[in-house]
Amino acid sequence: MTVDNDRESVLRRLIAFVGTELIPDRGIAVEPATPLVASGLLKSLETARLLAFLHSEFGVRVPPTEMSRRNFENLERVTDLVVSLRAAASRSPLG
Repeated sequence: MTVDNDRESVLRRLIAFVGTELIPDRGIAVEPATPLVASGLLKSLETARLLAFLHSEFGVRVPPTEMSRRNFENLERVTDLVVSLRAAASRSPLG
């Protein structure tokens, strides 16, 4: 799987998760650039659920150094974070 295909797959799965699990009753269409933090869609409980999803679905744990507003600004940024963490894990001798 190429990085572009991997990125597209990650983004599709994130959009589906956020739309069906995090904000299903809010009547909001989730797009890649939908503001998550600024709009109030991603608060502490939702962030915890998203982090659990990232771990279970993609096998990544987000380190404290990556827990920034910028990385969770929208699903494009979250996708970039997941792809980056997966790439780093595949290069690691422990990954």
